[in-house]
Amino acid sequence: MLKKLENGLMAILVVLALFLICKEVVVRYFMPQYLTDYGLEFTIYFTVWAIFLGGAPLVRESRHVRADILLHLLPPRAQRGIEILSLLVGLIFTCVLTYYGWLMVQNSISLGERGESSAHFPLFLYYMALPVGMTLMIPAFVWRLYLMIFRFDPATMLVSEEHVLRDK
Repeated sequence: MLKKLENGLMAILVVLALFLICKEVVVRYFMPQYLTDYGLEFTIYFTVWAIFLGGAPLVRESRHVRADILLHLLPPRAQRGIEILSLLVGLIFTCVLTYYGWLMVQNSISLGERGESSAHFPLFLYYMALPVGMTLMIPAFVWRLYLMIFRFDPATMLVSEEHVLRDK
C-alpha cells in the first residue's frame, strides 16, 4: 500500500513538473505576454518532492547508492558486515537530516518565508520535502537492518552478479 502511494505521488509530481516545463516552453515562444514568473519555481518544488519521496523505496529495495561491484568481490561475511555498517551509517545520517529538516521547517514557519515569485508560495511546504523524505526512509533502514542482522539469507541478501548487472 505504501509503495503504491509513494509511486503515485512521485508520478503525479513528475507529471506536474513536466507539464509546467512544456507549458513554459510553449507560452514563451507563442504567447510571451502570458508567461508567469512562478512556473520554474513550482517545477523545482515538484521535482525536489519527487526526489525525496523516492529515497524510501530505494532503501527498501536495496537499490540506494552503494558500491555493488566492490561488495561483489568480497566474501559473504565481509559483505554482510559492510552492509550492516552502511545501514547503520545511513540510519544515523537519515535521523540527523530528519531532525534538522524539521527544525528548518519550524524556522521557516516562524519567519513566514515565502517564495520570490508572484505566487508567494510558503517555503516551509517546500522545505518539508527533506524531513518527510528522510522520515519515510527511517523505517526502511530499520527494517533492512533487522533483516540483515536477524533474518540473514545469503542466497537473497548478498550482492550477486545479478545486482551488479541490474544497475549498469
